[in-house]
Amino acid sequence: MRPRLTLMRGVELLLAAVLPWSAGAQDTTRVPPPPDPPVERKPVACNGQRVDDIVVHSLAPTIAALRDVPVLAELARSIHTTTRPDIVRRYLLLTRGDACTELRRAESERILRAQPFLADASVQAFESDSGGVDLEVRTIDETSVVVGASITSSTPFLRSTRLGSSNLGGSGMYLVGNWRHDPRFRDGYGMRFTDYQFGALPYILNVEGQQNPLGDHWQVNSAHPFLTDLQRQAWSARAGANDDYVFFAPDINQQHALSFRRQYFDIGGLIRVGPPGQLNLFGASVSGERETPSDVPVLITPAGRLSDTTTAFAGRYTSHRIARLNALWGIRDIAFVRVRGFDALTATQDIPVGFQIGTQVGRSMPAFGARDNDVFGSGDLYGGMANERTALRVQLQGEGRRSNDLDEWDGVVTSGRAAHYLKVDDEQTLITSVEWSGGWRMRIPFALTLGQEQGGVRGYSNDVRPGGQRGIVRVEDRFLLGRPLGLGDAGFALFADAGRLWKGDVPFGESTPVRASLGVSILGSVPPRSARLWRLDIALPLNPRGPRVLELRIHSTNQTSFFWREPDDVLLARERTVPSSIFNWP
Repeated sequence: MRPRLTLMRGVELLLAAVLPWSAGAQDTTRVPPPPDPPVERKPVACNGQRVDDIVVHSLAPTIAALRDVPVLAELARSIHTTTRPDIVRRYLLLTRGDACTELRRAESERILRAQPFLADASVQAFESDSGGVDLEVRTIDETSVVVGASITSSTPFLRSTRLGSSNLGGSGMYLVGNWRHDPRFRDGYGMRFTDYQFGALPYILNVEGQQNPLGDHWQVNSAHPFLTDLQRQAWSARAGANDDYVFFAPDINQQHALSFRRQYFDIGGLIRVGPPGQLNLFGASVSGERETPSDVPVLITPAGRLSDTTTAFAGRYTSHRIARLNALWGIRDIAFVRVRGFDALTATQDIPVGFQIGTQVGRSMPAFGARDNDVFGSGDLYGGMANERTALRVQLQGEGRRSNDLDEWDGVVTSGRAAHYLKVDDEQTLITSVEWSGGWRMRIPFALTLGQEQGGVRGYSNDVRPGGQRGIVRVEDRFLLGRPLGLGDAGFALFADAGRLWKGDVPFGESTPVRASLGVSILGSVPPRSARLWRLDIALPLNPRGPRVLELRIHSTNQTSFFWREPDDVLLARERTVPSSIFNWP
């Protein structure tokens, strides 16, 4: 290469000597040297500097990933509206003119990541020209379209639909409707609306109503949940009614369905005492509930709905009218560790480390209309430790009522989960967990099954025999495959489930042997770094009661904000007047 460069240099000198005008022209039209590359701004720590400006960048990654395909990008824009900057700003704990602190910056970032319509968020401080700092807020939206349907090969072809948005018009509102055809009973339909910034404040308003093939429910609730230790107060209020059915199945060919009606309300609040990170919460609430169980069960068989002549429910459940004044107390010693890819494929997650206890103790008040003479207590305990590679988390919940007239406890419900996470490497996560649910001396119809979708053993959806207590062990080895076409994250998992029932004191209750299954899951998250994990679980039962059949199940979960979500059959048994949401954190 050196001789060639020398020759080219010689040609340039010869041309300059023969054609001097060219050199002069070159001098007069010399292209200025390129500007120095911009200096990359580096974030700085917040140490009390003045906040001079706040800039919000909202991004819809589904559109960014399709930027090279104009037709698809335009279609994505028409479907998805990016979250408005004013919605993002209202979650920030800093405004212009405030003194910037690391606690408020980090808490603002964590609160944003916890919102269900945002996949990821960051809040960074940069030095400003005036000696203060500028805050740069970047958010990535979750996919907002909520759509689903089931189609069969026989009429009617369309069996169910679900349609709506989890971020309506970029406003942080959830609005979804659903419809389901049932060949034996009436069609089901319903709607749920949630505004996560009701009144342009960090208050939540939720309205929902649902007609099921059997039963229905409605609820209206509003809350200012405990989002951060920097809050001074939190409150919640709700009212609603349920008409539910609980199924007791001695075998797969018949189910005894017992209905019960429930009307409820509660309103309460908390105040913080103590510094952020180590504090106490004190509060009070007023609650009321009316429970009316049916004493006439319905027998449901493949032939349809028939008269039920069983006497198993005679005198078991009675009506109750409850009105209580409750004392609320919580203690909290919590910090947060930021991890990636624990409960989702690649999403950033803030794991609480430390412990938190929330309690409620209530006394019936005849002056408020109570007919039951009782004392009620409930508690929620969480503990966790974590670093970037491993975590151990435990949550236990329980409630019970003591009747002063009968001098005994009833309506005792407990549940909990313990889980260990191990990041073998950036692409592999091993999760081992134990789950527990149980009820004793229930005042309303109650039954647990191994076939329950959320809390049972995968592969046993047809196992509907009832029991009073349930224990499940799960092991999952999860692998990240990559990001196909930049549209989302993809992975797979190998899993094993094992669990059993204890019959307890429920009608037709049965203790089962340990049931186990093995399977594989296909995993996906859209957009990339989304906290919502879509799963196709393919489970093979190892020791079923009947034929061994592969079971496929498609569902989505978001466990990055709440560690333990009780299964529906446990939630149905709990009193509706426990304001646990104001103790929870995102």
